[in-house]
Amino acid sequence: MLINRNHTEFSLFYDAAPIQADDAVFIFRDSEVLLRDAAMDSRIPTWDDTCTIALATPPRHAFTQSGQRYFVAEASADSTTPGGLLWESVRVFRTLQPEADAVQLLTARHIHKWYQTHRFCSVCGGPVAPHPHERALQCENCNAIHYPPVLPAVIVAIVDHDRLLLARNAHGVFRHFSLIAGFVEAGETAEQAVQREIMEEVGLRVKNIRYMASQPWGISQSLMLGFTAELDGPDTIRLQESELAEARWFPRAEIPKNDTTTSIAFDMMERFRQGTL
Repeated sequence: MLINRNHTEFSLFYDAAPIQADDAVFIFRDSEVLLRDAAMDSRIPTWDDTCTIALATPPRHAFTQSGQRYFVAEASADSTTPGGLLWESVRVFRTLQPEADAVQLLTARHIHKWYQTHRFCSVCGGPVAPHPHERALQCENCNAIHYPPVLPAVIVAIVDHDRLLLARNAHGVFRHFSLIAGFVEAGETAEQAVQREIMEEVGLRVKNIRYMASQPWGISQSLMLGFTAELDGPDTIRLQESELAEARWFPRAEIPKNDTTTSIAFDMMERFRQGTL
């Protein structure tokens, strides 16, 4: 199941009303997020659960879904942890249940990182503040308006008859076998980015590039555009060692299991395994 497939009711407008006791809130500390105990039906705390924690930034509205308002904030370095809550890596989204909670966490992380890294105007350097009517930041000096960045990226299932190409990253936290992926560069179409990324990372040519689905990916503030493609020519892999630790062809029956169901990569790999890609 693709994450966010059934959760598309996010508000496009900023809610200027102050946070209330029953509003949901994601409080971040570096790469960690404050969550309820795993025994709870939903692990996303409310403001009432967390209002005693010391904050480095005030709660800011992130989005509204199905009438529930969600806020984001950053904890102070010396803050204590309220009872019934615990700090976990933001990558807990990969196993977070129910899946809807993982959707909220990824979206909140995207917006929090934007708030965190856009404290000054890129036009004049002046301070910015939340826009009163929409999800945007407005410069207090020159009035320039800034919106959350959404970076387009491609992820592709490269098929050769009954085989699927999978690779492992040489860097970063996620080192499992997955699909080839990369950001779209200026002046490229998504299809051109598919061809370039595949040629750069594994030295292969592909044909019959087809769009499949998309997924917002808040960890990298990107929108993942999923494609399938067929091998066009020799199957010899020329590895880009600066990016990948390993890449190889997997027969359908040998596709490795993934530790999450909340990613477009998992969905595409499972569809190939089941013969429905």
